[in-house]
Amino acid sequence: MKRITILLLIGLVTLICAQDYEFYNQKLTDKQNEQAIYLEKNLMATCCFGGPVYMHGKNQRTEEAKITIRRMLVEGNTVDEVLDYFRNTIDPRTNQPYGNRILASPKASETIGKVSYWMIVVFSVIGLLILAYALNRLKSKHGSPTSETDMSEDTLKKIESELSDLD
Repeated sequence: MKRITILLLIGLVTLICAQDYEFYNQKLTDKQNEQAIYLEKNLMATCCFGGPVYMHGKNQRTEEAKITIRRMLVEGNTVDEVLDYFRNTIDPRTNQPYGNRILASPKASETIGKVSYWMIVVFSVIGLLILAYALNRLKSKHGSPTSETDMSEDTLKKIESELSDLD
């Protein structure tokens, strides 16, 4: 009996969430729908932080996040305001705001975002410099054979005499 009651309650909650989702989804303009999908791809699912809301399985928290995103967009909030809302939402497990960990990727306008994006460029340049240095070192170790100007006179005479002996 308890199982049937629990299943009925889960079904009822799912039905209510689905109705809310469709209600707000119908009110979205094309631009707002694109923004909603962008937000779903850039917010982590708060149930387990195992992936973005967009690609996460259906559960109560991800469905609530989708509804909240659409509701806020219908109310006229911007993408940044929606992101800030989720960043400032209190995590029930830690009683602390989710902060930047709820973002799938750091905001490029913040210091952490700028550092993380520019570090790729810095490490790439450093890697290329190290590669060029290593190639230069290998090239100098296996350098081209010495030319006539680098050989001493004695060595040249010895080579010529050996060659003349062979003829």
